[in-house]
Amino acid sequence: MLKSKEAYEFICKGINRKGKINEFETIFGQNKTDINNDTVKTNKVKQDDNYIEVKRFAANFYKAPIVNYKGYVKGKEQADKNRYSEVISSTLLSKNLLKTWKELEPVRTNHFDTDHTPSEELDMKRLQSTNRKEEILAKLLFYQGNIDGLGYIFDYQTPLKEARNDSYGKIDLLGYNTDDECYSVIELKYRPSGSDETLLRCVLEAYTYYKLLDINQIKSAVGHDGIQKLKELSGYKHTNESELVVLFDEKSCAKDDGGAENNLMLRIVSNEPDDPNNYPSKTVVSQQYKECQELINPSKRKVLRALCEAILKQESKLKQIRFVVLQAQKVSKAPYKNKVDNWSENLDHLYRAETLLTISK
Repeated sequence: MLKSKEAYEFICKGINRKGKINEFETIFGQNKTDINNDTVKTNKVKQDDNYIEVKRFAANFYKAPIVNYKGYVKGKEQADKNRYSEVISSTLLSKNLLKTWKELEPVRTNHFDTDHTPSEELDMKRLQSTNRKEEILAKLLFYQGNIDGLGYIFDYQTPLKEARNDSYGKIDLLGYNTDDECYSVIELKYRPSGSDETLLRCVLEAYTYYKLLDINQIKSAVGHDGIQKLKELSGYKHTNESELVVLFDEKSCAKDDGGAENNLMLRIVSNEPDDPNNYPSKTVVSQQYKECQELINPSKRKVLRALCEAILKQESKLKQIRFVVLQAQKVSKAPYKNKVDNWSENLDHLYRAETLLTISK
C-alpha cells in the first residue's frame, strides 16, 4: 500500500493537477497522530504506522477539492472516460487504493450519547438565524420519522469522533430500510441554491462514515428516543447489514417556477417577505441529480459504477448503494406544529423520497 502522500500524488498526476499536491498537509494532516502523546487512542485502537497512514488517507480523501471537480481532465478529449470523477475512480481501483478503506475502524465508544429525540422542541427564531440549512432539513426528516420511499429515520447528525482533534464529521441521517431490512447510512445533500457536490464525493463520504460507525451500538443503545421508537416498529429486527444512501434534491426552483410547492425548505433565512433570498434567483438542478441521470445510462460514468460495485464487493455486510431524490409535499396538517416553538407554515411540509438507482451485489 502506498503512503498517504504518495497515493495523493499519484491521483493528482493522473488528473494532470500536480500543483494540487501542495494541498496534502492541509487535507490529510488533521489525523496525523503522535502515538506517544495519544495514550487513549493507543490503548483503544493499538495504532501502528500503517494504521495511521490508512486513517490519514481513507478518512480524509473525500474532503480533497479534486474529488469535487466537475468536467474533464485538462488536455484530454472531452469524453466520459476523461471526466475528473471517472479518472479518480479509475485510479482508486487500478492502484488498489480502495482497499485502504477496509482498515478503517470506529473510534467512538458511544454514538448515541446525544439528546436527540423526535419530540424535542426547536425554536424557529434560532432556525432563522443560521445558514446550516442541511442540518435543519435533517432535523425535519428526523421529526417526521417515516419517510415514504426512504425508510424510518431514527437519528441525525450522529457523531463519529472520539477525541477533539479527530477530523471525522457526523452522519447526516441514520435510518432503517423497512423494505430491505437494513440500516441506512444517509448522506444528505441540500442547499437552497442547489447542491454542487459530485456523486464521487457523496459516495466516498458515505462509505467513510459507514466504516467509522459501530452498527452494534444501535442494538445496545439506551436512553435514545429515536432508537427506542425504532425498536417498537412492527417487523423491526436488528441486523448487521447496511446500505449507503445518497439523498438529494432534484432542483431548487425560483419563485416563478413553483418554488413554494417544490423546494425542500422555504423562507427561514429572513422574516422579511420581500427578501430576495426567499427563493434562488434561478432554478438550479442539483449536481447529484444530473450525475445520477448519467449514472443510470449504462454508457456513462462506468468507472464510478465500478467503484460502487467494488465497495460492495469488499464489504460483506454492505447490501447496496441507493441514489434517492427527496421531494416535499405541501400538506394541510402540520407534522411539526407541536415540536417547533414559534412554528411557521413555511415549514409545513411532508417529505417523501424516490429511489432513482440502486446498485447492489
